[in-house]
Amino acid sequence: AEDLDSWLIGPLSILFKLNHGYLRQNQQLRAALEREAAILAARKCTPLDGAELLRILSNMENAEDKVSKDELDKELHTRIAKIADNPMIFSVLTAADQLTENTISGIRDYVMKKNQSTEDVDDQHRCLVEAIINNDEKLAEKYMSEHMDMIEKCMDEMQKSNSVNKRSGTVIGGE
Repeated sequence: AEDLDSWLIGPLSILFKLNHGYLRQNQQLRAALEREAAILAARKCTPLDGAELLRILSNMENAEDKVSKDELDKELHTRIAKIADNPMIFSVLTAADQLTENTISGIRDYVMKKNQSTEDVDDQHRCLVEAIINNDEKLAEKYMSEHMDMIEKCMDEMQKSNSVNKRSGTVIGGE
């Protein structure tokens, strides 16, 4: 089970590339698994788990640089998946994250470029953590769904923006 995530990366990568939907399909898979992980984490969260989630959340909210925020964002989602205590969900999420490791960073950059702050994302994380700590499965699912929907919406906007810029000869984000 420890190497399952490494073993899954190759087949998942091939599957996404063959279906020409790499980022979108990866995000849809990730969203479904993140929702289930949030439900299971809310069901299984102990006081010690809750304290760890609050520590990560506090560090993320107080981080002043983008790199630290991105790493803590990833750490928060990883911790939720670990609390869920389902090795299959954890391994597939880990593999999906490794396939698109720059997605979280790109989303934060996009939100900031739209002259918005990351407060919306931080609020979503805060509500999600509170729901998990309070063992509220329905709210945990709701907040994770909202978070994943926001990420997908931003990905769509970024993709449309990149398509328009490519047609006009301008390349954004190194693509």
